Amino acid sequence: MRVCLFCPNRAGTLEDIWPLWVIKSVGADPVSPTEFWNTVNAPPLRWPGPKFTTKKFCRHCNNGWMSGLESAVRRTMGGLINDIAIELDAEQQRALALWAVKTAMVIEGVKQAKNGFYTPQERSAFRQTLVPPMQTAVWLGRCAQSNNLHGEARKLHVSNPTATNPLEDGCATTFVIGRLVMQVLSVKRKPNAMHGSLRLRMRSGPWDKKLVQIWPVENQRVAWPPPESFSDLDDGLRDLRRRFAVGASA
Repeated sequence: MRVCLFCPNRAGTLEDIWPLWVIKSVGADPVSPTEFWNTVNAPPLRWPGPKFTTKKFCRHCNNGWMSGLESAVRRTMGGLINDIAIELDAEQQRALALWAVKTAMVIEGVKQAKNGFYTPQERSAFRQTLVPPMQTAVWLGRCAQSNNLHGEARKLHVSNPTATNPLEDGCATTFVIGRLVMQVLSVKRKPNAMHGSLRLRMRSGPWDKKLVQIWPVENQRVAWPPPESFSDLDDGLRDLRRRFAVGASA
């Protein structure tokens, strides 16, 4: 029996990963890809075009809490996609973060048969609590171009583990949706290392000028867009997708 990504129920109805209202808002390029990187050294799995579908949801989840997340975020997210400057209050930040984490879990889980990052237990807990997993952060940015619809999940394998670093694994998922850029980072500790500072290597870049953090919520109001934008015309978006590494040598 095919089981839902988020609960034990039977899955099987064909559903869109990118909501139809998102595709309509962006007017996406028909070859705009969604990608999943299994390793840092091999080419990604790629699904061209905005019509990215799955049969891994049950009707109860799709028409219930997942639909609720879409309804909660649609107005705010639609404004950001269409380049409307806005101050986001704490509830808007939370709604955007939950949508981003849900979509990251879906993209990472739909096509990845093995070697996945988010566990069934983590996806189930997210469904029940609507709280992102521990050690998860979400940021927003702005893209200077308007017709992008792109998602990439990049699993951050430990390539050079050290005994003193409690980090075991990570996954960074980056979305470009019209003018809106979103990035979700989740990391995991080693089972026997629940204490100590986490050390995550990050590519240098103007992240404080191009990104605003919305999860964990640290400010009751944050301004979007940030002072600087990403562009298809340089390496900024590529560097954003590659900005994190877990346990890798410098």
